[in-house]
Amino acid sequence: MTAAVMPAAMAARLTRKGAKIAVAVAGVDPADLDGLLPGIAYEAADVDAMGPDPWVAADPAAFVLLARTPTDLRRAVTLGTAFPAAAFACVVIAEAPPWCDAPGLPLSPGLGRRLLRELAVTRYGGTGWRLTARFSEPVPAGEVAAAVARSLGGHHLAAYPLPTADLAGTGLAAWRPGDPNAAFSDARGPAPDRSDVPTADLAVRAEEGHEDGDRDGEDGWIDPRVPAVDVAPAVSWERLGAPGGYAALRALTIEPDAVPPVDERSVNPRGFLKRPSRPIADLVQHDGRWEIRQEGATLVRLARFGGVTDADVGRLRRARGVRLSWHPAHTGPIAAVHAVAGLAAAGVPLLSDPPPGWAAGGLGPELSALLTAATEEDLADDLRREEHSVLLRRTALTHHGTTARWRALAARAGVPVPDPPTISVIMCTRRAALVPFALGQIARQRGVDLEVILTLHGVPAGAPEVAAAVRNFPWPVTIVEAGADLPFGAVLNRAASRAGGAYLSKWDDDDWYGPDHLADMALARAYSGAELVGAASEFFYLRQIDVTIRRDWTSETMSNHVAGGTFVVSRSAFEALGGFRPVARAVDVHLFQDLLRAGGAIYRTHGLGFVARRAARGGHTWREPVGYFLARAKEQWRGFRPSRLMEWEQ
Repeated sequence: MTAAVMPAAMAARLTRKGAKIAVAVAGVDPADLDGLLPGIAYEAADVDAMGPDPWVAADPAAFVLLARTPTDLRRAVTLGTAFPAAAFACVVIAEAPPWCDAPGLPLSPGLGRRLLRELAVTRYGGTGWRLTARFSEPVPAGEVAAAVARSLGGHHLAAYPLPTADLAGTGLAAWRPGDPNAAFSDARGPAPDRSDVPTADLAVRAEEGHEDGDRDGEDGWIDPRVPAVDVAPAVSWERLGAPGGYAALRALTIEPDAVPPVDERSVNPRGFLKRPSRPIADLVQHDGRWEIRQEGATLVRLARFGGVTDADVGRLRRARGVRLSWHPAHTGPIAAVHAVAGLAAAGVPLLSDPPPGWAAGGLGPELSALLTAATEEDLADDLRREEHSVLLRRTALTHHGTTARWRALAARAGVPVPDPPTISVIMCTRRAALVPFALGQIARQRGVDLEVILTLHGVPAGAPEVAAAVRNFPWPVTIVEAGADLPFGAVLNRAASRAGGAYLSKWDDDDWYGPDHLADMALARAYSGAELVGAASEFFYLRQIDVTIRRDWTSETMSNHVAGGTFVVSRSAFEALGGFRPVARAVDVHLFQDLLRAGGAIYRTHGLGFVARRAARGGHTWREPVGYFLARAKEQWRGFRPSRLMEWEQ
């Protein structure tokens, strides 16, 4: 970073008044601030080292938040309750990935929106952004930071599922990234109160300086209302090699719960490229830290604490993969595991020898096994490479994402949390003979809680095939009957009215689905924030000529459409739109357009877990001849050839 942080007019105004400003940095060296804020008196705090009261001045004239990337900005949001109020605010992001939208300031109506008087958003450097705002009176700077971070992602609400969190002590911002509701307290507590009730259900604090794990006595947690979980310190290799380091190493048990979570709302598969233009890069040690290099050039230098950012991922997207080396391993064992989990969660195809024991413990057995599952030959093949990427991202997000980590911590502390939301699968059919096949596809689903709304469009519920399939199905089934003359959209709406899940899934009766289809949709919804998620319509089996084709679609992106038989939509968004149009066909297209024009978002994830069947013309609402699909095929194979992720055996 070299450009001045504040706009010239604002800097001149503050300089004339001799005003002092409060500065927070995230991912940026505070030593660089003199050059970035020339001639301005400031007081700075680093979000990775600051305590609950980091600034002496209680009423600064302005507040500046300087983040290297949007991921770093989200880490700062976590500590926003410690930020002061100010009438001038400036948020600077030095580098953003290509898929990052321009920031805005969607403040909540009750938290400063009516006080806004001026707002400017400009580019900062080549890929960064600078947002400046002036208010009629001071507003909490933490709310400004949270609003800017929220505008950069797909989540209209920045909240996380329970438990609510208290970060007790310094250096813990990475444990609850992007959560403006996180509390921030001293290492001993107590958790802050709101309306005489603790603001947190569970506290996390580092065991720094207590390698034996003994936190009783004067250093113990003093708030009996809120359970506290101690997490292992981010100990360095230098510390482990110094006198007394052996005791620290013996006391250090690295399990997944000891590793800061991956910020899945920022570090995720978005922007994945199916056909990268650059070769495999290498993870190497340089000057005490990991770097990722390719043909002699440094693509990424990882943060000391191991956190991978969205901008880091953006720099790696054109690489065919990254080859890991564990000796030496970054700045310390926990930082190294944190970095690898972040790369995996982003879907960066990784190659590795078996990880050392300490790393395998922190990664968990599932992710450790996947690191060694692919070869350079696999990564040279576009389909095999993408399959490896999906397995890595699915496993890392499931076991190392923020929501997953806090659910595990809550279970460890005995704090109850709600069950994950149920998905209602709406399967509408006119063909009784296909009901056993369709319910068999749904029965394969794993990792989700579901119910089925079996919708019989002109088909009697007493048909033998239907009755037998329902009787043998392992999940709850609700049967909805509709006359054959009722339009398709009206039938689907009738089915949706009987659904009890928080999310609705539309399911086709004759297509093939992988066993992780719904789980992948749930993950995509969680990391994208989109109201509707679905798969790319890539694989088709053309039954007439016994050929499987794969079409070329960009995946892991915000879009205006997905495969109609794959999408999952939030019930609240579906009801806000009034449901499907009561028409005979093209119901998906109308729903997609209605959602987008109402301000919603659609996210298209990978298409490796879905194969559409196309038989003779006239059998589907999407009516195209075989030649239409052949002309658009990127690849084709004789027979039925789904992706390996389908786990299909004929």
